[in-house]
Amino acid sequence: MELAGLYIFSYLLGAVPTAYLIAKLSKGLDIRQYGSGNVGGSNLFHLMGKGWVVPMGIFEIFVKGATPVWIGQYLMGLDRSSFLLMLAPLLAIAGHNWSPYIRFQGGRGIVVAGGSLLALAPWILAAVLVIMLAGWAVTRSSGVWVLIALATLPVWAVVAGDPLVIRWYCAGVLALVVLKRLLSNWTPLPEGLPRSKVLLNRLFRDRDVDDRAEWVSRTPRGAD
Repeated sequence: MELAGLYIFSYLLGAVPTAYLIAKLSKGLDIRQYGSGNVGGSNLFHLMGKGWVVPMGIFEIFVKGATPVWIGQYLMGLDRSSFLLMLAPLLAIAGHNWSPYIRFQGGRGIVVAGGSLLALAPWILAAVLVIMLAGWAVTRSSGVWVLIALATLPVWAVVAGDPLVIRWYCAGVLALVVLKRLLSNWTPLPEGLPRSKVLLNRLFRDRDVDDRAEWVSRTPRGAD
């Protein structure tokens, strides 16, 4: 029963749509109707500026991402080599990506995953952040470098000599993020582009179209 409670709590906590709530409560805007339509930090930044991204990031790292791990470890005595512990943060990421509070829409789970890695394997998180930031500094393109960095997660777990479950957890994080990118927020495919092109754009660029400026400035649900 305790484990079931942890898993339900982790999913429902992860599902709290932080970016959606910030935009809705502060400006009365539905973030899903603006820019990329993503319920996450990048869309919130484009819509409302960096001032709101910091508190959102703190909540998603330390509360949504790390708390399920800390509860499992320090209150329930689960070891970081336990498969039972790994399911809690994976459910938190899944809740963030497909939140029942907003019709199973959500973000990409990157920041929540970062919070879970901070609690489970901070050295892996540091390695991934270096790749992301270095790639962005050179190319000014975050989508592909986030994917590349996440793809190296299981490799870093092997290099660090982490338990097998950590390696599987890293693979699980990558799978959830990739699945979310491909499904997006159940939005229809844009007209005039073949399905294969859209899916490749979603996977590698984290958007449907080639033009980034067009993507971040659009109103996909017909909002003003």
